[in-house]
Amino acid sequence: MSSSRATFYAHQTLNLHARYGLSDNAKKLLRAHDNWKMGGLERDQLGRLVRMSPDMRKSITDTITKCAEIMRKKPAEVKNCIDIIQACTEILDAADKPPDLEGFPFLKLPAELRQNIYRWYATKIVATTLVAYSNEVGCDCGKWTPPNPSTLPAIHRVDMALARTCSQIKSEYLEFIYHKYTLYFACSCELNKRLKGNSTLRASLRSIKVHWTGPVSDKAFSRLAKCKELRHLDIAISKSTTNFETPREKEMRRYFHSMKPARLADALGIEELLSIRGLTSVCVSHVNGRQSTKRTDEERANLQGLLIFKLRVPELD
Repeated sequence: MSSSRATFYAHQTLNLHARYGLSDNAKKLLRAHDNWKMGGLERDQLGRLVRMSPDMRKSITDTITKCAEIMRKKPAEVKNCIDIIQACTEILDAADKPPDLEGFPFLKLPAELRQNIYRWYATKIVATTLVAYSNEVGCDCGKWTPPNPSTLPAIHRVDMALARTCSQIKSEYLEFIYHKYTLYFACSCELNKRLKGNSTLRASLRSIKVHWTGPVSDKAFSRLAKCKELRHLDIAISKSTTNFETPREKEMRRYFHSMKPARLADALGIEELLSIRGLTSVCVSHVNGRQSTKRTDEERANLQGLLIFKLRVPELD
């Protein structure tokens, strides 16, 4: 507002509103106009006040008429009357402005409300473990196999349409998803690709289930160890977990040709897996039987005992 125009409160100090006989509705709108000029009110909100009822608009036209009559009778009041008339015309301009058809200003809501909306949007997700629609990762590892359709799905594919609206909503919604649900990866190739290209995933991932198989298991687990928010890890093992040799195993097989098949303790990525720290829960499970051949229950139990000892936060007495 320019310094030449007096504010609503300056006019109130001069008792202009009472002397000019302005109505309560007119004073309410002039106060709101002053608030808009000071940045405390949106133009749309100001216009909405006028459109609330015909009486609000009539109070503005009546105020202009009164000020014009006062200017004719009392020339000394011209400046104050002009200030009020100008404010009235700006109020009418705000009321007559076409409504904003661009949509609801979602991003202007407080962050807490947006999180509640994301939570409501996700209520249709009935599973606790999610498989996002993924791009082709270019590997021949075990692909995702849907669970038995006759039972409540333990694993569920999710359409991430909301994450394709704008960058801010995408970041917030994905952060919510990564915090609330367990993400399933069909192989370490997919895990490695997603961690490499998704900074929000790296920063927000809290719970994960991954089938330990693939030629980049060591790289995938190295990236996973850098996820500071990771708290739960479920490793699914299979016969294919030991299909890919470590550099040391390749070296040894050049000289020891009669070596037995690799043990689970020598699988590619074991060292990187054991470098993960700070988890609150660790689980080792068998892979879906339709996806790969299972290992023995003894191997599963032994690996789970090792990971619990190495990866979990020590419990306080």
